[in-house]
Amino acid sequence: MVRGAGAKAEPPAAASSATRAETPTRRSLRAALLVTALVLVLTADERYFGLVPDGRIMVRTAVSMITLGEIGIARGQAFALERPGGDSVTRYGIGPSLTLSVPTFFAGFFERAFKRGTSQTLYILHQILFLLAAAAGAGALARAWGGDGRAVSRSALAAVVGSPLLAYAGSDFSEPLQAALLAVAFAAAASAVACDTAPRRALLLAAAAGGAAGFAVLSKPVFILALPIVFALVALDGPATGRLARGGAALVGWFPFAGLWLAFEISRFGRPFASYAGNRFSHPPLDGLFRLTIGPNKGLLLYFPLVVLSLVGLPLLFRRSRLAAISVALFAGAILLSSAAWWAWDGTFGWGPRLLVPLLPLLAVLAALGAGRFPPIVFRLLFGLSVVVNLIGVLQPDIDTMKYFSILPRRVLSAVDVARYPYFTYDREAATGGGRLDNQFWVAEVPALSPLRVASWLLFNRLRGGDVLSRLRTPPWTADRPELRVETPLETALPADQLAHFSRPFAWPHLGMSFFRRKSDVSWGAAWTEGILDQAVRAQDMRRADRAVDFGERLWRNLANPQTAVVLAESYRIAGRREALEELTARVRARRPVDSRFPLVLALHSRDGGDIASARSLVEASLAIEERPGVRKLLEIPLAEWPATLRDVTGENRTPRTRPE
Repeated sequence: MVRGAGAKAEPPAAASSATRAETPTRRSLRAALLVTALVLVLTADERYFGLVPDGRIMVRTAVSMITLGEIGIARGQAFALERPGGDSVTRYGIGPSLTLSVPTFFAGFFERAFKRGTSQTLYILHQILFLLAAAAGAGALARAWGGDGRAVSRSALAAVVGSPLLAYAGSDFSEPLQAALLAVAFAAAASAVACDTAPRRALLLAAAAGGAAGFAVLSKPVFILALPIVFALVALDGPATGRLARGGAALVGWFPFAGLWLAFEISRFGRPFASYAGNRFSHPPLDGLFRLTIGPNKGLLLYFPLVVLSLVGLPLLFRRSRLAAISVALFAGAILLSSAAWWAWDGTFGWGPRLLVPLLPLLAVLAALGAGRFPPIVFRLLFGLSVVVNLIGVLQPDIDTMKYFSILPRRVLSAVDVARYPYFTYDREAATGGGRLDNQFWVAEVPALSPLRVASWLLFNRLRGGDVLSRLRTPPWTADRPELRVETPLETALPADQLAHFSRPFAWPHLGMSFFRRKSDVSWGAAWTEGILDQAVRAQDMRRADRAVDFGERLWRNLANPQTAVVLAESYRIAGRREALEELTARVRARRPVDSRFPLVLALHSRDGGDIASARSLVEASLAIEERPGVRKLLEIPLAEWPATLRDVTGENRTPRTRPE
């Protein structure tokens, strides 16, 4: 039927109306993401990526993936599983290494095109992209839960700029990835339910929710808890029509990644959920709950004051969708309870309550919804306080704060106490059956050692300049208890490269700072270079001479120094490349200084040729540079009993602390 010219127009289609209604929220989300991106770019610190053992293992696994299509890494790393072939594999989730393989793929090209060390920018950009994804997920989730433009922008900004996640842009932890995956999973699930007029889009969103939840398991096994939550959101909430299809789509998205996780678990450990063998839920749960929520060291309230508004937002969400509110509460509660009972409830290294950090985008959405009940000044004040608190963690990275605690005496453990901790956290004392616990595993229990307080003090001293190290000799706490006294001066407790982080002048961090790095500054992380070094020594341990030479030469071309000369020389020796070794020796001897291990490589070379006098003379030359008990033993035994490789001599291929029998 054709309408007359004066006929009244029909209302626009539902889809068009929805599009117009969503436009303000999308505009608000884009603006918030732009602000977040600018803040991250202008505050990300590239100097620390690759300095934390956890991150090193993940990057080294990524290097193995990209260069060889394998997951093996060298032996001698604390949290790795040794394999019969002479190498080891990471015990951590394989997901972070899979994502790190992207910047790793381009790292070599990047450093050749620009200069050594600039690949740090790629790794930090990788972290920034995940943080932006977490912010975007928070904003999209707020929109799906009925939030207006203000709630959407508040959610996105609070998720990263106003939370401890801000301090993780320059870290090598996988928390930005975890936060992004959880935010995307919940946002996609809620959006699938909300777009009831577009069934195909709903199915795609449900599959995306399942896929994000599946990759989260691949990154950290505890996130298998996300599957029932995501499935419930897409299959039990929203319009009855299409619930079964949405639930099936979520499972279709989840299973490929879950299957990949299971395959990696079995190939590495023989069964699932075995990666953290020896780690226990041994901390008193009630104590952990107190410390993780309102405690003075790692309390969530301290690092994310906006959580107060999250408590208001949860019942508001309950009024709109009981299932959504219950699902979020159950998931957050499960993560909180499991973290509270974990032996390392505080996450040790990492700004704020690290094990709870992946939940922050969800809490940010609840906070934004709750903020609507109060005057705008309330959100602004809490958000501003959150920014100030977490900016301290950006400008004074937590790794330095933890290193500063090395001046304290290690905690003495009784035979009963050691059962609470994994074997790699303490040195055993055979006489007592107890041990001495490393400081990073107990300082979070002492209020006087609050990281926020100590980091603020360290930052103030760096900003003040002058003789910083002399001021750091007197810590900012009162040594009224034995465990708080200074046992080892900072200059003695830390090597020169780590000490430089405390003494160098303050420089504002930003993306791309690697391009302005001075050659004399050796205190930076070097993630990609150390990954290549790791594969070189892994090949030596596996007696893969061809690989050892290949990676040794790559390493030498990228960074020619006394340490890399040792790696290349040992590779040539194992491969029987006598002429190449002699040529390299001539070049190294013409340079200064010489690593104490280089004469050892030559001693082993002389041993291989049966030159007893030269071999012993070279061992003595090594000892003249640096005294090593394991090296001195070579002078006491026949050459035929000398270990086969340099790493066998130095013990660098042995795990620092082995699992007790």
